[in-house]
Amino acid sequence: MKGIDISNHNGSIDFTAVKNDGIELVYIKATEGTTYTDVKLSANYNGALNAGLKIGFYHFLVGTSAPETQAENFYIKIKDKQNSLKPCLDVEVNNFDVIDYTLRFIKKFEELNELPLCIYTGGYFANDNLDSRIAKYPLWIAHYGVETPMETKVWGKDYVGHQYTDSGSVNGISGNVDLNNFFDGILISEKKGYVVTNYLPNGYKGNRSFEGIDLEYVLSYFDEVKCYVRGNSKGVWIETQMLPMSKCLELKNKLGSWFYSIET
Repeated sequence: MKGIDISNHNGSIDFTAVKNDGIELVYIKATEGTTYTDVKLSANYNGALNAGLKIGFYHFLVGTSAPETQAENFYIKIKDKQNSLKPCLDVEVNNFDVIDYTLRFIKKFEELNELPLCIYTGGYFANDNLDSRIAKYPLWIAHYGVETPMETKVWGKDYVGHQYTDSGSVNGISGNVDLNNFFDGILISEKKGYVVTNYLPNGYKGNRSFEGIDLEYVLSYFDEVKCYVRGNSKGVWIETQMLPMSKCLELKNKLGSWFYSIET
């Protein structure tokens, strides 16, 4: 699967043009250190989401603050967003105890949530700074100008992503962009659930002009989703079929005040 990784350095992006150029996946820089949030995080996320791209986020690990607070910063910024790709810890600078910070970041992040992490790093950097204690976390490796990246001491020949250039060209992005080949191991196995609405308003398009639900209008919000009408003495609501969690979150945003819950 063709993918890019981006940050504020890539400027304003036309994500529809990006998708139409064959890109399927996008990793977005979320955070760095304990206090920094990428200034383009919201714009990049909303643009990629609206274009229908699979989305993931990465955190740039630094040695100037505790890795535990860095993990908290990362988690807070991505927890309410759609994560189709494994959150990624970007490990590429070494003016500190890299493996210690990496392990501590991972431990704290896993205490905060159940999202599965992956590691981004360069092959030579990994050999010099990392060890087998992180081998269970999938590798996204940077190795430019080759079709198959180098083996590493930690992961051997295994990898789920290969960043093969930092000077690629993609429609919708001005200037150079990182290009990657990704494989299924980068994807989060999506949980499923179903959406439950609040009690639906009576009347034409919910204007309460008569007793009864304008089902044609209501169901227009659930394009190609099977829905079930439920009711009790208080009113009527909709429950959907079982859906991927990403679709549930999409419906949550679409329904607005009509949304009640996601059940699993």
